[in-house]
Amino acid sequence: MSDGPHRSLKLRKAWRELAKRADQNTYDAAQVAEATAHAVASDFKLEVSGPLMETLKAVFTGSDNSLGIRELALEQIENTRALAAASVFGFNLLQWSTALIHEGKFGIEAFYEAVGLAAKDRVHANIRSIQEHYLRDSNQQRADRVGERLNSAISTFSDVQFGLNLVGPEPIRISPPRKMPGLDEGVPFR
Repeated sequence: MSDGPHRSLKLRKAWRELAKRADQNTYDAAQVAEATAHAVASDFKLEVSGPLMETLKAVFTGSDNSLGIRELALEQIENTRALAAASVFGFNLLQWSTALIHEGKFGIEAFYEAVGLAAKDRVHANIRSIQEHYLRDSNQQRADRVGERLNSAISTFSDVQFGLNLVGPEPIRISPPRKMPGLDEGVPFR
């Protein structure tokens, strides 16, 4: 008997752990959401550079654009493209930043929203990959159930909250999701 399709998933370890938690009913929705936050945070830490984040934060907070002129902010974002080279996460962050600046959104809240939207893009892309993998290695019903659990986990986060978790004053810790050590700490009965 196999340990599950999550073992052969061609994603990083944190995403395989998330797929396992979404697949197994022994993990409740809060534990799946915790693993989701951890997986996104680990990708963010690996792919998005500090200088890119500092530059985007400066653009949104208007440190070099105190009047909030859209064209100047868009030019500043365009000039940071080199800092996001070879990073899909960073590139998506630049695209969301551009879209929010086009809408006239400035400030730290808009910065967190841009980070959160880029994070949700990453999660949705990986959810599709996980579902396709489960469909190939298992069956339609199991793939759909895993997808539903993952989508419900991401729906617990707002865009701004996701961004705050990643780059806020107290960003989320990047340690692995905790496992329940005792028998009494399992999934609660309904």
